Amino acid sequence: MWWEDLGEYIQGYLENNQIRGKVVEMAIGNFFKVLDYLDGNGVEVVGVDLDPKREDVVKEDVTDPKLDLYEGVEIVYSIRPPYELQPYIEEIAKNLNALLIVKPLFNEDLNMKSSMNLKNYKKAIFYQHQY
Repeated sequence: MWWEDLGEYIQGYLENNQIRGKVVEMAIGNFFKVLDYLDGNGVEVVGVDLDPKREDVVKEDVTDPKLDLYEGVEIVYSIRPPYELQPYIEEIAKNLNALLIVKPLFNEDLNMKSSMNLKNYKKAIFYQHQY
């Protein structure tokens, strides 16, 4: 499944670059498969959303972020983030000098200032940018 491939890619990126930092999924909504995959494979990961659907998701407004929440984050990713939230997610990743991974809806354009590189990893198709 693509979500396992995306989780594997993120985990591999951390291992290949010898990074021990945290990972955050922004605007997680109701789709927990990547977060659960990473958590189940020993990656320190946290999900954030304005309206958390699970107890392990942190209530956070990405348009007015609490930057201390992101201390030590090396990778920021978001799956199908709302178009209007994408610039805020990008700004957080930029402030952290983090790798940003975005998997938009199949036919949706990105709303990012930085050029994002299209990546294919097994069945996962996403965009990324290293700040």
